Amino acid sequence: MSNLDSVKVIPLGGLDEVGKNMTAIEYKDEIIVIDAGTAFPSAEMHGVQLIVPDVDYLKENKEKVKSLYITHGHEDHIGGIAYFLSEFDVDVYATKLTMVLIKNKLKGKKDTIKNLKIVNKDSVIEGENFKISFFETNHSIPDSVGLVINTPYGNIVHTSDFKVDYTPVDGRVLDFSRIEDIKRQGVLLLLSDSTNALKEGFSPSEEKVGQELHKIIKPLKGRVIATTFASSLYRIQSLIRIAEAEKRKVVLIGRSMKNNVKAAHKLGYLEVKDGTFVSDRTMEEYAPNELLIITTGSQGESTSALRRMLENKNPYITLNSTDTVLFSSHSIPGNEKSVNYLVNELSKLDVDVYVGGDIHTSGHGYQEELKLLLSLFKPKHFMPVHGEHRMLKKHAQLATKIGVEKVNCFIFENGNVLEITKNKVSKGKSVKAGAVLVDQSGLGDVKFNIMKDRERLANHGAAFIQIQKTPHRYKTRVILKGVIAVHDSKQLYREVNSVVEEIMKKNENNRHSSKRDLYKEIGEVLEKHLKRKPLIIPVFD
Repeated sequence: MSNLDSVKVIPLGGLDEVGKNMTAIEYKDEIIVIDAGTAFPSAEMHGVQLIVPDVDYLKENKEKVKSLYITHGHEDHIGGIAYFLSEFDVDVYATKLTMVLIKNKLKGKKDTIKNLKIVNKDSVIEGENFKISFFETNHSIPDSVGLVINTPYGNIVHTSDFKVDYTPVDGRVLDFSRIEDIKRQGVLLLLSDSTNALKEGFSPSEEKVGQELHKIIKPLKGRVIATTFASSLYRIQSLIRIAEAEKRKVVLIGRSMKNNVKAAHKLGYLEVKDGTFVSDRTMEEYAPNELLIITTGSQGESTSALRRMLENKNPYITLNSTDTVLFSSHSIPGNEKSVNYLVNELSKLDVDVYVGGDIHTSGHGYQEELKLLLSLFKPKHFMPVHGEHRMLKKHAQLATKIGVEKVNCFIFENGNVLEITKNKVSKGKSVKAGAVLVDQSGLGDVKFNIMKDRERLANHGAAFIQIQKTPHRYKTRVILKGVIAVHDSKQLYREVNSVVEEIMKKNENNRHSSKRDLYKEIGEVLEKHLKRKPLIIPVFD
């Protein structure tokens, strides 16, 4: 059977990493895409704002791309949707709350908003070759769903992010009866969340976190400032209920926090009593022990609402020693330094700080929850997704304990292709995959050479070499920026001038060769004197 007759499962993001989730499923002339997420840049990625999946393979097959399915409203699943829809004019399917969060990202883009289609757990979407249905899952945000993709060769199930919480804040537990129905139909391939595959046991319930938060907040006499992800709506619900129980008003700080809470409240996903919310502009009307502030900034972001409070840039809030700050979140890998900085700076203000521990739980299941889902679905083949390689590997090991044959477990990287035919499931020929870096301008792709230049500028500074041709010789001026070094400037300038004179005379009629030689030889002179490798920028007068 030829490749044209195979169903291809193509992860384009979310494997061997945490974030920027995207998976394509292809058969003949149809490709459906699941999620369009982002990842956050590390501190070394100077000027990069977001990282989105490389979709060159999809661009090469643009006429085949028919639809996009979004599993829930977290940034690592919807953050890249604007970039995706700038390339592909397709229908987008998502649940009600997720769709509102998507619309917030697409404000001002009327052409894309017309393609948004709301689905629920009972919806069935008929494609050319696929039939897509849904099942409710537990996560840290309401309206999360998994997908069932009916293909010519059997059902593919994608759990997306999930946990098994028997006492969720909103009472909506994992849809076990629907999962049983799916199992009876048969699961050819399961794709399942691996984020917490390294953690033993069960993840703590959101209810327990609420209880721990309440224990801390109840005796406090000053303001309480709780920071968490703006999309952690179950945590926000717990904080609201605690505030109401302790006769505190709730103040929301941060644009994304206000937008998400407003959307969830309007749609009925947050229960809030009349009069609970008050504006930051009216805070001064209440005593400190009557206020609970919920804010963004749990990752120590330089522009976040909590950071602005710390730097005394919020016109309504000045932090003081009677305040208590609760970090009800975990640090995303790479953000630890910025979070630690924030905690230390708060400590300098004598602010009491609580970080993580029992006041946070993950929205991703631990090992026992992963094994439970594997046991319930009983897949014939298994591909762990959403996680670094060690997480994927551990998840595959758990699957073999539950009864999936080791030969039927596929630990892939982004761009690897799983081919499904009538007779077998096997690894196919890989496609191009990777990351597109988006900088502050909102434009991708920040190319590798630009990132190398930024890295070099940050670590070594820059050297501007002004070169002026006179009737008898070349005059050179060296301007160093961002360079701290003890050096003999006169000797340095003499050597640079000598190098320039020799190279320019040798390549009088070839400016390209001149520049190439200047970079190399001036670089050697600068490194000898400065013990640095500054970015060299020749300027010809």
